[in-house]
Amino acid sequence: MGELVVLNFKAAEGKFGALADMFRAVLGDTRAYDGCIKVDVYEDEDSATITLVEEWETLAHQERYLGWRIETGIQEATKDILEGGFDNGVTVHTLGKKVGY
Repeated sequence: MGELVVLNFKAAEGKFGALADMFRAVLGDTRAYDGCIKVDVYEDEDSATITLVEEWETLAHQERYLGWRIETGIQEATKDILEGGFDNGVTVHTLGKKVGY
C-alpha cells in the first residue's frame, strides 16, 4: 500500500483562479511521475485553498518528485500566486502508509 501526502496551497489574494489554472496545467505530469499512484484535488474558494491528496509508492518517490519540481522552477512560477510564495503558501502533511484494517 502507498504513502499518503496532503498538501495545502493557499492562494494570494485574488489569485485563486490562477492557482487552479496552474494545477490544471501541471497535474498530468505529477500523475505520470514515477511512483505516483494518484492525486485527488479539493478546492475551497472561501479559504482560497487548494488541497492535493497524493498517494505515492514510497515517500522517497514523492521527495524525488518535489526535488524535480523545485529544479524546474515551481518556486518562481508560484511566487505571485501563493500567499507568501512557495515557502510560506504551502503546508505538507505526511500521513504515512495506508493500512487495510
